Amino acid sequence: MNLTDKITQSLEVTSGCTEPAAIALCASFSGKYLNEAPRSFHLTIDRRTYKNAFGAGIPNAGDRKGSEWALLLGFVMGCPEKRLAIFADLDTAAIRRADKLHERSLITTELLDKDGLHIGIKAIGDQYSVDAVIEVSHSHVVRVNVNGRMVIDDAKKKAHTSSKIYQLEETVYSPEQWPDMVDTLYDDEMLRDKVQQGIHHNMAAAEYGKRYVSSDLSRVDALVMGAIYARMNGDAIPVMSCAGSGNKGLTCIIPVVAYAKEHHVADQLMVKGALLSILLTVIVTSRFGEVSSVCGAQYAAGGGVIAGILYLKKRLDLFSGAYNNFISAVGGGFCDGAKGSCAMRGNVAVSTALTSIDHAENGFIVSGRDGFLGDTFKRTLDHLARYNPLIERFERETINILLNK
Repeated sequence: MNLTDKITQSLEVTSGCTEPAAIALCASFSGKYLNEAPRSFHLTIDRRTYKNAFGAGIPNAGDRKGSEWALLLGFVMGCPEKRLAIFADLDTAAIRRADKLHERSLITTELLDKDGLHIGIKAIGDQYSVDAVIEVSHSHVVRVNVNGRMVIDDAKKKAHTSSKIYQLEETVYSPEQWPDMVDTLYDDEMLRDKVQQGIHHNMAAAEYGKRYVSSDLSRVDALVMGAIYARMNGDAIPVMSCAGSGNKGLTCIIPVVAYAKEHHVADQLMVKGALLSILLTVIVTSRFGEVSSVCGAQYAAGGGVIAGILYLKKRLDLFSGAYNNFISAVGGGFCDGAKGSCAMRGNVAVSTALTSIDHAENGFIVSGRDGFLGDTFKRTLDHLARYNPLIERFERETINILLNK
């Protein structure tokens, strides 16, 4: 797999939050193959995915939230071909069927202590059973087993795939290399079309989200805030996710495109700026995982905003310093799940990214000797990654809080 393939695979259209959609995708195989009424479901799920699904709204589903509702709605939809856009066609008839199943308390849930994404759903009827597993990334279906017969078996591929979504070469951490990388990435028609689709969807989401934000709507951080809130609220708007997160997709694309439009940048250059922002979001995500204990909209997509805008300004020489300015302000931001308040995380990511660029342009760059910072972008990420085991303790307490709500 080359860099172009990695970036292309990191982009996927979603309807609603990624984690409930992934649970629904996994459950949809049971809905497709069970061929009878279910007697029970057993859900095995890693703690982080459970955390992220807990408070996230589901499109068209009212106040139904969390992993159990995502499972039941995915089951009654029974359309795995919809992938992470599975909720887009959710209707009242499907909701009524899910409500009836919910009344029967058919689901047992087992939280797994493991590094990396895992969703496993076993549905049992009187004569049939269906076992489906998603691992590594939100739409990577590892196995589907129907009555002992393997319908999908991707276990061999999974065995060779890291639980961290990408293994990248050292050169991707060098800002001086990024313009050439972007030119190469842009030349790929499939990737270019996907980025343009992402711009279309995410800018439409920014416009839609204005209904939730009463502050100055011209502010790009408010645009991101409104779009994230709409998505987390369960509004049925399509969003191009990036590196496993729609919130990262919104955060890394909207500010760069808004800047390009405000400054009348040519469309080709605008797409390249968005592409670099996506690349940086993938780079940082590769160090922490698609589902992580830190806030990806801040750590990863915020870095993407800085890179994309500095690229359009032709000042990528300022990136490492600007990123240090940025991460010294937001570093330590742990993830307490996907929910409405993620809108504030995105708001802070964008406003801090823009402030960090402004300070760097005006000669203020914090020293790489300060605290956990490094003297290069790569070294700063290396230092941040060392905190992962410690921030996971925050995550465990968050999950304990959620389990008692």
